[in-house]
Amino acid sequence: MNRVSELMSWTETLNRRFTSVGDNSLSQEYSISENRAERIRVVAVVRWFLLSVLAMYGALAGSTYLFSRYGFFIESVQISLLASTISLVVLYNLACHTNNRLLAEYRFSRHSQIFLDLLAVTVLIHCSGGATSWFWPVYLIVTLEAAYILDIQHDVWIMGGIGGGLYSFLLMAEHTKILPSVKMPFVDPALNHNVHYLFLMALWVVITNAVTAIIANSLMTVIRRETLLVRESEKRLISFIDNAKDLIHCNTPDGRILFMNLAMRRAVGFTAEEIETKGFSGIIGSDSQETAAREIQKTLGGVKAEDVELSLKGEDGSEIAVEGNLTCSFIDGIPALVWGIWHDVTEKKRSQARLYKLAHNDNLTGLPNRILFRDRLQQSIAYANRRKSSVALLFIDLDRFKVINDSLGHPVGDRLLQSVAKTLIASVREVDTVARFGGDEFTIVLGTLEKPGDAELVARKILDALQKPFIIDTHELFAMGSIGISIFPEHGDDIDSLIKKADIAMYEAKAQGGDRCVLYDPSMDENAHKQLLLENSMRKALSKNEFRLVYQPKVDIISGQITAMEALLRWDHPEFGLINPDDFIPLAEETGLIVAIGDWVLESACRQNVEWFNMGLPRMRVAVNISGYQLQQADFVERLENVVIQTGMPFDQLEIEITESVIMQNPEFTIQVLNDVQSRGIHISVDDFGTGYSSLAHLKRFSVNTLKIDKSFVRDVESSKTDAAITSAIIAMGNSLNLRVIAEGVETQGQYTFLQEAMCDEIQGYLVSRPIRPEKVYDFIQSRGWEGNRAAD
Repeated sequence: MNRVSELMSWTETLNRRFTSVGDNSLSQEYSISENRAERIRVVAVVRWFLLSVLAMYGALAGSTYLFSRYGFFIESVQISLLASTISLVVLYNLACHTNNRLLAEYRFSRHSQIFLDLLAVTVLIHCSGGATSWFWPVYLIVTLEAAYILDIQHDVWIMGGIGGGLYSFLLMAEHTKILPSVKMPFVDPALNHNVHYLFLMALWVVITNAVTAIIANSLMTVIRRETLLVRESEKRLISFIDNAKDLIHCNTPDGRILFMNLAMRRAVGFTAEEIETKGFSGIIGSDSQETAAREIQKTLGGVKAEDVELSLKGEDGSEIAVEGNLTCSFIDGIPALVWGIWHDVTEKKRSQARLYKLAHNDNLTGLPNRILFRDRLQQSIAYANRRKSSVALLFIDLDRFKVINDSLGHPVGDRLLQSVAKTLIASVREVDTVARFGGDEFTIVLGTLEKPGDAELVARKILDALQKPFIIDTHELFAMGSIGISIFPEHGDDIDSLIKKADIAMYEAKAQGGDRCVLYDPSMDENAHKQLLLENSMRKALSKNEFRLVYQPKVDIISGQITAMEALLRWDHPEFGLINPDDFIPLAEETGLIVAIGDWVLESACRQNVEWFNMGLPRMRVAVNISGYQLQQADFVERLENVVIQTGMPFDQLEIEITESVIMQNPEFTIQVLNDVQSRGIHISVDDFGTGYSSLAHLKRFSVNTLKIDKSFVRDVESSKTDAAITSAIIAMGNSLNLRVIAEGVETQGQYTFLQEAMCDEIQGYLVSRPIRPEKVYDFIQSRGWEGNRAAD
């Protein structure tokens, strides 16, 4: 059934009740006392009417007698008696009319009224001829009054009997001359003394009174029964409405609330006085005022009600979302009452909001997810199209996040992602969108850029912010990232193109070593295709023996003795030829293949060193580069130990090189691992020193043996005072900490001389030797190649 028709079916039932009871709440019972008071009031009104009719009739009849041959025949005594009786009736009727509620409380007040009415009728009959008076039917009217005003049937019969008795007493008193008979024109005075006539008249009045009482009682019984059924029906309906789960209210067209059911009273929380003061508009939320006013006007205008959503304002300031409609009841075409029935949809709205957030926001960081990100990017593109401006898309991938996640666990990784999300939000404008694309990937939409170059400024700002350490529990973590940038409309005019090209630029940033931003360039497309082929080939490279090692010596700068041979990985690809590690190691770390490749490098280098010793070469260390992903493996130390034991090489002949940035990514964890490694006698070298963010405080805690100065500083020591100063400072710091210092990338005699004067311990580079195949190392060492080169110099 239609919701509106349901509403009309019960509102119509209650409209009469409301309009008749007035201000009384529907939740109150229409009490017996109020019912009696109402009946007393109605009888008083009827009594006024009868008095008026009798007065007009008396005046008219008297005036006709004045101008007739009979003249005015009523004596003064009769006039005084009638006047006194009328005055008494007026007085007690006035009391009944004005104090009906008070009289309704007294049990016999209604009986007294009827008795006084019977006496007044008796006086009227006496003064109008007694047995010959034609006013005797007024007794019947009083009997009807008794049937209406009294609740008990035998009380009506008694009052009817009293009426008949008073009439009979009057006839007897006039017949016996206790009361004088009043002579009336047109009638025979002898009738007042005719016993037979008097008997028949008395009998007739008694019978008609009794019959009237019976009929009136029967009718009133039916009427009262029907009324009771209606009242009971209303009561049940009221109880149902008041206890209904829906929110139901009734108010006047001007907004005064007459009724509010229990559910609605509980929902809004206002007291009855507050509800009456506020009115309907006072409980409507600010956002729904206009809608509510419009719907009420439509309803008052007779427009068919439709479902509408509003918000109600609770006593505590909360907003209750409701859904329903309004309908208006009309009386004679005029709006009388406005009914509203609402369903509380607050929880439904909250659930919808939660579902929307789950569908459009990342559950971990609260950032927009891919779906919402694409929508925001599409909006930014559309807006930029109209404004003829640019939009930048930044694709961010955290460097070596997988290492942290696998070594410290997902809870720590998750909290790091949350911290990174906050950092990214703080680094951009409120109008920009920061989204989590998936895993450790984030995207940022920079809208309405004045010039494309602004995107690179924002990207550098983000990189600077990410270089600061994140404190997660007791861990000090670094979350540096690689950022790829694409620009609308230069690099594409649709979402997928911009995402693809920003992703390509991001991988280019990773290929360049990470912790940098790269703007997309069309030439990168070829590299991206190559990266895909490399990834597919790398998965088979180990089984196909495509990887090989070459070795570059490290020499003591003073004695010229070779201290170690560093194993350098090469990939002899069947299609692309010899591939440099910088081109495939980042890809191996991304895919997780670095663990298997790293194990192969470690085992191959150790076996090779043992083989060199067996060939007669002096004992020396073999240095192996360890990636951050390997270091963060829970069983790293165990795997390292097993390889050394299985190959038969002494622990002190193994040197592992770890970059400074890897160490600083999770310093606390790294300290524990390095202490464990060094306790076995394995030599530890910090590679690319000077490019990371380690402090002297951290360095003192690391169990390392050697600092390896990055080649970017060594390259320009002869021409750049800054690089020379940095290199000298690193050497001095290493000496002060009793650490050996080695410079890599030494290619000229000038660099060698500078390093020697700066008291550097070891050097490595093309000046000493290019990387050597393992089978040629024996000849190189035997020929004392480095010492020979130095002697020649």
